Amino acid sequence: MARRPRARSAERPAPPAWVPDADRLLGAAARRIRVVGSSTPVNLVEELARLAASWDRSGGELPRFTYAPAQDHGELRKAMEAAAERLAGQGELGAVYAGRASELAAEAAICEAAGGAGCWSAARRRYAARDAFDEQADALAATWVEQEAGAASSDEERVRSDDARSPRSLVSRMRREIGAWRLPLRVVIADIAPLAATGDGVIQVARGRMLTRDDVERTVLHEIEGHAAPSVRAAALPLGIFAIGTANGGDDQEGWALARERAAGYLVGARRIELGLRHLAARSVERGAGFVETARLLEARGARSTGDALRIAARVHRGGGLAREVVYLPALLRVEALLVEQPALGPVLASGRVSVGAAASLSSWARER
Repeated sequence: MARRPRARSAERPAPPAWVPDADRLLGAAARRIRVVGSSTPVNLVEELARLAASWDRSGGELPRFTYAPAQDHGELRKAMEAAAERLAGQGELGAVYAGRASELAAEAAICEAAGGAGCWSAARRRYAARDAFDEQADALAATWVEQEAGAASSDEERVRSDDARSPRSLVSRMRREIGAWRLPLRVVIADIAPLAATGDGVIQVARGRMLTRDDVERTVLHEIEGHAAPSVRAAALPLGIFAIGTANGGDDQEGWALARERAAGYLVGARRIELGLRHLAARSVERGAGFVETARLLEARGARSTGDALRIAARVHRGGGLAREVVYLPALLRVEALLVEQPALGPVLASGRVSVGAAASLSSWARER
């Protein structure tokens, strides 16, 4: 796995006088707004187990998901909307900050509506189509699912994700890679849906998953190069927007991580099926499909088991229709196109949660001293 690039010697410009206040305001808002957390059912594991046990017998039924009480973000939304209007007058850099302030207001609205009827419409405003890559992603997802249909499961020996005694396990590999990169992060075992997740100061590794070597290596690469290393770089830069994220920066960072996977040869087989099915399922939510309709679609399009179909359906329907998975494949294509057309902007994307659209505006600020 590649190591961090050497520091560049070019000088950065000094931040404008308004930046520290904007960083504090948007940073505090970003720490309060947790779209995925607020949209994830507190009884997800139990409900998926119940549905899987009764699915064929019942002919399909709706899940009975429950959610933590929604927070009132009304004042926060107003503050972000006011900040967006104010920052928009601060030139090119101000426009980048204004875009993120507006996005934070939209994400706050999702958190307020999570678990209720308003989540679907709030999520559609935040995760709306951006450009031609959205349509291209639809074709890519369909192609991946069709090409991999009927592919045999690997009979490779598997190892538990959290087996600290095995040097091949995900937790062991993640700890070694963090050490190799000299990242100020620790690894913890957690009951999470993904195989791993990067947060403030930690990388969480899922408990008790049986993984192949490729599962482990792909996940390590995705988290380290796609999320952890950029977050550490962002914390060292003079503009908080690298860590806070630009508008669509979180989306395109997922694209950056997937691009690292594809470049390393890991976007194949079961991984492509999973990403393709997530995309198709999220599109069904956009069209207004219910949970049962989405699960049946997944069964028909190649989900390996009823359990997989239910898991992916629950993922895209969480909160009442979040379906943020619609941004992953368009972001992959968008990032790859930028790396071909303007490869010099690659290090900017690797410096935080930066969108393709904001990369040029932030390029001079991403330089290391």
